[in-house]
Amino acid sequence: MPVRSRLKHLLLFFSPAIIAIALDQLTKFWVKHAIPLGGSIPASGFFRITHVQNTGAAFGIFPGSISVLAVVSAIGAVIVLWLGLFMYRRLTFLDNTLTIIALGMILGGTLGNFIDRAFIGYVTDFIKMGPWPDYNIADASEVVGSVILAITLFRSALKENPDGVHETTSC
Repeated sequence: MPVRSRLKHLLLFFSPAIIAIALDQLTKFWVKHAIPLGGSIPASGFFRITHVQNTGAAFGIFPGSISVLAVVSAIGAVIVLWLGLFMYRRLTFLDNTLTIIALGMILGGTLGNFIDRAFIGYVTDFIKMGPWPDYNIADASEVVGSVILAITLFRSALKENPDGVHETTSC
C-alpha cells in the first residue's frame, strides 16, 4: 500500500478514536467537578446533564462487574484495532472511508470507558434523555460507530447481490 494511502487510512481510523476519547474524558472530568454525585442540571426535564457512577455495562446491566467489563473492553479494543489496522485489506467490505471512521469511533468509545473502568473502578455517565438510562460520550461514539458500520456493511452486501435475492443450495 502506498505511504500516502496508508497515512490517510491511519488518520481516518485514529482521528475519530482520539476525538472520542478526548471529548469523553474532558466531559467526564467537567461533570465530576461541576455536578455533585446524583445531581442533575436542570433538576428535571427530558434532557439533563447528570452525574452517575456506573459499575456495570451499558444501560447499567451487570452492575459491579467492573473487572470483567474492563477485560472485555480490552479484548474488544484489540479486535477493533486488528480489524482497522490489518483486516481491512483482506476483507474488502471493510475497506471504505465510512467503515474505517466507524471502526475508529467504536475504538474511541471502547477505550474511553475502559480508561474509567481500569483506573477509577466505574464509568461516569452524565447524559440523560427521557426514559433511557444515563450514558456518556464514549457510549454515544460506540453506538453511532456501530450504526454507521451496520449501514455500510448492509450496503456492501447489497452491492454484492444487487437484486436482493438470496441464492440457496439444496441437498
